[in-house]
Amino acid sequence: MNIDMICNALLDALAEVGYHEHTIFNYKGVIRRFKAFCEKKGITEYNPDLGQTYADDVISAKTGKLSKNRYHSQGRFVRLLNSYYNTGAFDFTTLKRGRVQPTNDSHKTIYHDYGIFLRIRYENENTVHFYEYELYCFLQYLNEIQICKIDKLSLIIVIEYLKAIRQCRKRAVLCGLRLFFKHINRDDLYAAIEGIHAYRVKRIISTLIDEEQQQIKDTIESGNVTHRDAAIILLGLSTGIRACDLINLKLSDIDWINETISFKQSKTGNTVCLPLTTLVGNAIANYLSEERPKTNNDFLFVRQLAPFDSLSDHASCYAVVERVFSRARINKNNRIFGMHMLRHNAASTMVKNEVSIAIIAAILGHANTDTTDIYITTDESRLKECVLPMVGISTEVNP
Repeated sequence: MNIDMICNALLDALAEVGYHEHTIFNYKGVIRRFKAFCEKKGITEYNPDLGQTYADDVISAKTGKLSKNRYHSQGRFVRLLNSYYNTGAFDFTTLKRGRVQPTNDSHKTIYHDYGIFLRIRYENENTVHFYEYELYCFLQYLNEIQICKIDKLSLIIVIEYLKAIRQCRKRAVLCGLRLFFKHINRDDLYAAIEGIHAYRVKRIISTLIDEEQQQIKDTIESGNVTHRDAAIILLGLSTGIRACDLINLKLSDIDWINETISFKQSKTGNTVCLPLTTLVGNAIANYLSEERPKTNNDFLFVRQLAPFDSLSDHASCYAVVERVFSRARINKNNRIFGMHMLRHNAASTMVKNEVSIAIIAAILGHANTDTTDIYITTDESRLKECVLPMVGISTEVNP
């Protein structure tokens, strides 16, 4: 495949799918360096081996050190050329990090079979990834102590593994081990750890004070953030929607006539129907009419730069929250940012407005109202009403 032909085809494809002129200019620079690289070697035909050689050429001639810019730009450039070389079309989908794999070949088979079992049992890919990762860690430990076969597992090995785990990870590890032992029919091991309960640290729920909420409102009204970011923040503050559900929201999930947003929660599988308030509805309408790129997919929120796919993961939502909070001049102060904070804030606001716990649970999609009870602790004014008077305390105790 001729190098000039495939490079020209890439530039045409970039323009066709809507890449920004600045991005195309950067690709032209990569292509110019690539052609110079090929000319030195006297090569005119492209193949994946040549591409890999170019992708690995990331040491700067000036500094003699790794160039991160070359590493990322040349790597993506070569992946695009390879997709065209193999399929006749450029694959512009964003590259996601691959899942970890056990080192031992025998463990890889166990890990693969467990993954199939998890995907049959759970719809939520995040849940699958949680259990896969816990098994990966356990299998890596077994590999270190040279245990290749699962039937060699003993309670002593399991206890030694638990002793080696940090306290903050023990709850997750125990949860992962219980399901895996059930899967491999090791009821003896399951029974042995069933009664072990790791200490759980309960952090203070992060919320926004009234002044900070006003700062966000003022920042949005000033037009200092994009319509997309404004809609995401307002949706999170009013409904407490999780990041995984916001990413998967479709245009068809919005019922403009009945003023509702309906979707199936990724984490619980519960169907949630939320009110579409005027504030949120107007923000989404502004985004759709003035800013959302023209794309064939049905996702409500998409990337602002080509390819115009859905937001990739939780990190994308976190970046939106952090960007808006920064422009609103809200300090982090050891609080957890991201959509989870907006979810906490939505719940605590409903508690302060004396919305019943049952309704809050329904809006948040909790299967059990006990899960929602924690938000009662955010209502400081009503908690003060629970304080008992200290009249009549013995002088012997408090002289």
